Parts: sequence; C-alpha cells; structure tokens
Amino acid sequence: MLSAARRVLSGAARLTPKPQSWQPAVPATAGCQLEARRGYRHWWRVLPEDFELNSESMPKDVKSLMASNPYNLGFIDAYWYWRIRAESTMMDPENLPKKSYKQLCRDMGLTIVNEQAENLLGIIELYEYLKSSPFIGPFGTIENPVLVPAIHTERIVGCTGGTGDNEHVPLWFRCREGFLYRCGECDQIFMLVRVLYELPEEGVEINPIDPDVKDVFDFALLEKGNEVWNTGGMINWPTGYDALHGTVFGGEARDEDQRAIGE
Repeated sequence: MLSAARRVLSGAARLTPKPQSWQPAVPATAGCQLEARRGYRHWWRVLPEDFELNSESMPKDVKSLMASNPYNLGFIDAYWYWRIRAESTMMDPENLPKKSYKQLCRDMGLTIVNEQAENLLGIIELYEYLKSSPFIGPFGTIENPVLVPAIHTERIVGCTGGTGDNEHVPLWFRCREGFLYRCGECDQIFMLVRVLYELPEEGVEINPIDPDVKDVFDFALLEKGNEVWNTGGMINWPTGYDALHGTVFGGEARDEDQRAIGE
C-alpha cells in the first residue's frame, strides 16, 4: 500500500505545473516587426522591350515611310523609320564594316560628335553633377559663406553642420539667389551662385548633316536583310519580315482584311 501511495503522489507531482520564471513583457509590435519584410524589389532590370512599341503600331505603307524625310515625321512614324533603318544597317554584316563613322552614326540615328553636341552634353553632365554633388569645405561664415552652385535661381540644400561633435541631423531649406541663408541648427551661412552657360547661336544645328553622309535610305537594304535572315521557314528578323509583308509578330495579319485573304 505504501509503495502504491508513493507512485500516486509522484504521478500527481509530475502533473502539477511548475511555476514559470519571470520574463520581461514582449512588446506587442515585436511580432509585426519580425514580419515587416518587403515582398517586392525597389528596382527592376530594364529590358529592351520596355522601350519598344508594339508591331501593331508599325505603319502599313513602310515603303513610303522609308522614303520620307525623318524630320517631318511624327513620333510613331519617326520611331519606326529609325528602328527599321538602324536594324537594316545592323543586319547587313557584309557592308557594315565598310561604312564610315559618320555614315554609321547617321544610319543608326545617333549624334555625331561635334562642337555643338559636346557643348550640349557638357550642360547635361553639369546639371547632373550639381544635382547630386555634396559640398565639402570650410565652415560657412558671413565673410566666407558656403557657395551653392546651381543653374537655376534656387536650390534645395541640406546642412549637416561640421564634423564630429559639431555634426547634426540634416536640416533642409530652400536657398535662393541674392540672399544669405543661416542654418537654424549650427548658424552656418550659405549663398547660391548661378553657373551660367552659353547655348549655340540661333540657327546653328546641334546635329548638322554632313555633305559626305548619304541620307537617303536604300529600300533594297531592307529586302536584302529579309532575304538573308527570314528564309528557310525561319524568321530570325521579325521587324524586317513585318515591314515587308504587312504582318504583326512575324506572320499574324495586321487587320481583318488581310486575315480574310489569308484564310
């Protein structure tokens, strides 16, 4: 009887829950913070088709399009003109190495390097640099303020103070031309200075046509490329095939009339 009583008491002791040790209270937001992971990307790789128009927007009369003056075309027509002309040039490996630099740039729709183009690209690079360049130098005072270069009459400036113990959180303000601006945290002085530039004189073309460059598209080049790349039942150049046969995506009829004829 005594041994049976001991077994009963030991089993009851095992069933009795033990007192839990004290643990700090977990904040209610801890679980949310653990699961607060972004399920998306901040950026995505840019693909060539992100900048391409659908084949359905290609003009039906491509022969008349390629005989037109590209300067007189609208956005869609000019897009297909330069795309067909550039791809026809690239799809001709026999004559591609024989072309001069200027002729190749013209056929590809690119800008030939010249004084006007260098001036324009320099302005763009200056603007991009001024947008993101940090200011590194001595602490700005009234006698020697921090010069803020800009190509406009105002610019957003963020002051972080000095270095070490003098550094503070960024304080943003709008800096305009003709005034001295004092940071409300560290009393640093800023002054905007406009960077002036010169544009080409009126009437000067940024991308002039060189007299030695042939600017008339040879339609036989498109036909030759289609014959080389789209034969034997394989369509390796869909743009050229669609341009010559009036189709979409390498074989599908572009409108209902052509589909009825094909059927």
